[in-house]
Amino acid sequence: MRQSPLRSLAAATPHAIALPAALGALLASAAPAVAASQELPTPAALMEKHNTAAGTRAALDKHTSIRMVASMTMPAMGIDATMEVLRAKPNKFIQKMTIPQIGDIVTGFDGTVAWVVNPMAGAQLIKGAQLASIKSNADFFSNMQDPANYTKAETVGLADFEGRKCYKVRLTRDGQEGFEYFDAGSGLLAGFSGAVQSSEGSVEATTVFSKWGDFDGIKFPTQLEQRTPAGPANITFTTVEFDKVDPSAFDLPASVKALVKP
Repeated sequence: MRQSPLRSLAAATPHAIALPAALGALLASAAPAVAASQELPTPAALMEKHNTAAGTRAALDKHTSIRMVASMTMPAMGIDATMEVLRAKPNKFIQKMTIPQIGDIVTGFDGTVAWVVNPMAGAQLIKGAQLASIKSNADFFSNMQDPANYTKAETVGLADFEGRKCYKVRLTRDGQEGFEYFDAGSGLLAGFSGAVQSSEGSVEATTVFSKWGDFDGIKFPTQLEQRTPAGPANITFTTVEFDKVDPSAFDLPASVKALVKP
C-alpha cells in the first residue's frame, strides 16, 4: 500500500520514504496478535489524534517547502549512506540517496512526471503502481492522516507492536491492503506494514517509527527502521527545515526530459 521513503523513507514519509530495487526487496514482519475485547476507537478518531499530536495540518500549511536530511545504515550490506528529501506544495518531491558503493540514486516527481536516475540503469520514468506510490509520498501533507485517502478502514484491535501497545488499523488504498499502528498513549503513528511497489513488483514491508522530533511545532519521525531480506535499514533524520528549497530543485533532469513524449 505504501512505498517506503527509502524510497522513502516516505516517506515520509514522513510516512513515508523507497529502497531502490538494487538494495533488495522489503520484507514484512509478522502481524502482532490482536486484543479485541474492548470498544475500539474508529480509524478517523485515531487519525485525528495522530494529527493533533503531530502538530496539525494548519501548522504545516504555513510553510511552502520542507527539506530533510538523514543518515542510513544497512549493516548486513556494509552500507553507510546519506539521504536528502525535498517536498514543496502541493505535490513536488525529490529524494536523493548517496551510497558510496553506487553513487547518487535520485527519485523525483514534479507534479506530473515521476522518474528515477541511478548510475546502474540511467534515467527511467516511473509508471503504473509505482507511480501511485510516488504521488502518495509527494503529497506535502503526507505526514498527516486523512481518512479520505482510503477506500476502506477498520480498527482491528489493540496489539503489541514493537514493544508498544498500539491500535492496529487495516486500510485499503489504491486497491492494496496494509496496516497502520497508532501508539495507544501518544496517539502518534508507531509504524506500518503492507505492500510496497518496487520495480520488481509488489513486496511486503514493515516500517517502525521509534522516535519523533519537534520542528517548529510540527513533529516528524527522526528514527525509523525498515526491514529487508538483506537486513534492517536504520534511518536517522538529523535536519528538518522549512521554506528553504529553491523551486528549480524539482525541474526535470535533462536525461529525464529526453524520455518525456511531447
